[in-house]
Amino acid sequence: MKPIHLHKTFPLAGVAIILLGVLPACDKQATDYREYLNGKEKVYPGLMKNLEVLPGKERVRFSWQPSADPSIKSYKITWNRGASSLEVAATSHDPSQTLTATVNGLAEDTYDFKIYAQDGAGNISVPIEKAGVRSYGGRYQSGLGNRGIVSKWFEGDKTLVIQWATADTVHTGSRITYTDLAGQEQTVDAGAAVTETRLPDCREDEPVSVLSGYKPVRLAIDTFYALKPDTLKF
Repeated sequence: MKPIHLHKTFPLAGVAIILLGVLPACDKQATDYREYLNGKEKVYPGLMKNLEVLPGKERVRFSWQPSADPSIKSYKITWNRGASSLEVAATSHDPSQTLTATVNGLAEDTYDFKIYAQDGAGNISVPIEKAGVRSYGGRYQSGLGNRGIVSKWFEGDKTLVIQWATADTVHTGSRITYTDLAGQEQTVDAGAAVTETRLPDCREDEPVSVLSGYKPVRLAIDTFYALKPDTLKF
């Protein structure tokens, strides 16, 4: 049996036909999406880092570390499906610093936000999305009550002693207002961790009021107070 020899050459005409078939295909692949880019390269500015959303009373505050991309001129926050927006100048490109922006005038509700970085040519970054962000207001405040008291009594030197019930987890503290023996109004703040408060030289025939504050979440930027103080009776 004779050995079979593989040919290592092709006729020149065959090579030309093969190349003519390949080159148009390659050219088409490289320009498949050119019509969508208007002949320009798509540019995405750098993103900010460590974005935090801090809710408040009919407002929301954003804080972030700026992108080091020097082309960024501003940041844009949008909500209401893009119908509402706030633009903030990029005053720093140092990632060790913190930039903040506050969206005010938000009715008590939940909102979906998108935050973009923008360069001077109008290019925008891929957005960072924050969904279900809540703004607090009157409905939340109407459900707040003042901190409970377990017991209260006067000691012989006219000191009023108040023993507090366990504070709610979002309680920030209570302000007690009373009149001293000299007829002057005094205020004492009792933090959430305090279990007993002593009010020296307290007049028994004048009202003592307690007004308590709360934050809906730990990082909230505003403190909400009960709608009215409780008046202690003796």
